[in-house]
Amino acid sequence: MTKDHFIFDMDGVIVDSEPVHQEILNKVFQELNLEFSVAYHHTLVGMAAIPMWEKIRTDFSIETNARELMNFHKEFLFIEMGKRKIAPVPGVIDLLLRLKKMGISISLASSSPLKLINLFIDQLEIRSYFDYLISGENIERSKPFPDIFLKVANEYGVSPDKFVVIEDSHNGVRAAKAAKMTCIGYKNPNSGNQDLSPADIIITSFTKLTDEKIKLIAT
Repeated sequence: MTKDHFIFDMDGVIVDSEPVHQEILNKVFQELNLEFSVAYHHTLVGMAAIPMWEKIRTDFSIETNARELMNFHKEFLFIEMGKRKIAPVPGVIDLLLRLKKMGISISLASSSPLKLINLFIDQLEIRSYFDYLISGENIERSKPFPDIFLKVANEYGVSPDKFVVIEDSHNGVRAAKAAKMTCIGYKNPNSGNQDLSPADIIITSFTKLTDEKIKLIAT
């Protein structure tokens, strides 16, 4: 296999967390007297916190700076997520196990804060599968820019064309392709009607990724 490194997004790929993110953001919008809609939330899927709040500030003409808004949101986020056990996406843990057995290196690259990444990874007891856990919170440009995926490649010291990325959002797929990586688009209904068309392959279930298909994608 020439592509022997896989990068997983987290929200909507490892954990089925988008419904809870939506619920929490709705509460934050209520506190800020902003009009919330599911369709609007879906435009934010895959974005890191500061760029997301910069977009919301612009869209709703808010004077408060993005960092203050982000910190307000984070307070809600960590309290609510800490109370819950978020389910893994069906089939993803079996996929991690199979990739590991195939000798494929695995990392995670998520726009979520590192604190949230650690919370979910430890809840699911899957830390041992990953070489690197990369958060978008300290990366200057968020998805759809390729920076987070290029950082993973840089950590390994490996060319981007050796990587396969699994993403569930339009922003994430665009970022993977901008990084010149192969991309599997995972259609998670809880992530909304995301345009995954730039992906090299689109799946609706991880059971569709048989060992034979993985080898084919990775050649």
